[in-house]
Amino acid sequence: MRRPLAVLIAVLVTAPACGHRGDPLPPRRRTPPPPQDFRVAQRGDAVEARAMAPTASVDGVPYEAVSVEFLWAEGQKDVEKAGQHRAVTAIPGARVVESLPLPSAGATVRVAARAVAGGRKGQRTLTVALVARTPPEPPTELAASLAPGGVALSWHGPRPRPAPPTPAPTSPGLPGAPSAGVPAPPPPKPSVPPVEPAPPPSAPGAPPAAATGEPPTTAPKGEAPAPGESRTPSEGARTTGFFVYRRVGGAAYDPPLGEEPLERRALTDTLVPVGVTACYVVRAVSSVQPLVESAPSNEACVEVRDVTPPATPAGLAVLPREGGLEILWSPSAEPDLAGYRVYRAGPGGEAQRVAEIPAGRASWLDATAQHGVDYRYAVTAFDRAGNESERTEPVETALP
Repeated sequence: MRRPLAVLIAVLVTAPACGHRGDPLPPRRRTPPPPQDFRVAQRGDAVEARAMAPTASVDGVPYEAVSVEFLWAEGQKDVEKAGQHRAVTAIPGARVVESLPLPSAGATVRVAARAVAGGRKGQRTLTVALVARTPPEPPTELAASLAPGGVALSWHGPRPRPAPPTPAPTSPGLPGAPSAGVPAPPPPKPSVPPVEPAPPPSAPGAPPAAATGEPPTTAPKGEAPAPGESRTPSEGARTTGFFVYRRVGGAAYDPPLGEEPLERRALTDTLVPVGVTACYVVRAVSSVQPLVESAPSNEACVEVRDVTPPATPAGLAVLPREGGLEILWSPSAEPDLAGYRVYRAGPGGEAQRVAEIPAGRASWLDATAQHGVDYRYAVTAFDRAGNESERTEPVETALP
């Protein structure tokens, strides 16, 4: 009995499985989600719409190609049925910017966006309504020049007067949604109070207010708002003035350099990197909610290089030695220091450079000094870009 039982167990163990692994999963949907970060602003005589193209479908299927379709209509027309449509090919995950026609001043334009991928149209964003206004006068004579620590900018043009307040209502723009200007019902109160997320830290060294100009926001100080964004300004924030925008090389213009419009017609961009060609434009701002700007000023470009000289050396002293006069000074801590230059002036003469010392040394022996002659010595520091510091106060002495 034991042998047949063992054979039966072996047969059961080695028998092939039936292959049934559960019910098959439904195919993943390839419908694109609504574009993210959708924003609308008036820039000059055009409506600028921006949106972020999705990278994957609602079920996470990644896209190789995607488009963002903008839909717009004047007044209370249905943007889907009676509006105009324009599709823009996009790189998945990239920001898409499109200029749309601006209606006459006082008229309302309603704009929405959706993503299209593989012939499938996704759900639209909220419909944003913008009341067209007469754009402010654009700045003129923008000039950019190198300055110690950055690029100095200056321009001309009147500061815009505040635009009259006109609300820009929003509505979902979906079937059965309330029309623009009709407030949607408030969402139900959650049973548990939501936890307020901690605000992100301020960006270190964020621009004071230069080539990236967007409207003031409630974002942490130092963070530039996204292009085309219209947020409620913080209490006491400036709402008219000028935004400065910068681009590097062939890239697109960055968000504005600053959290709120500038009042002055000058700015030094201290955060521009060295070794690039930076280009700037300035726009006049008459409103930040919604954002209403002028057409851009002329573009001003400059090749950014280091023009900041090192600090003047300190602790200059001149001591008589057996072989001449020794000039000593305190070593410089400049990170790009290339060396020092020693200047000497004889009785009644002009100072002449008599030595160039590498960065690793902080002394020099003037073996040509003559006994009994009064000499005045000064020292400068210079960096690898060729910038030279001011001379030290001269020290006068003679070799006995």
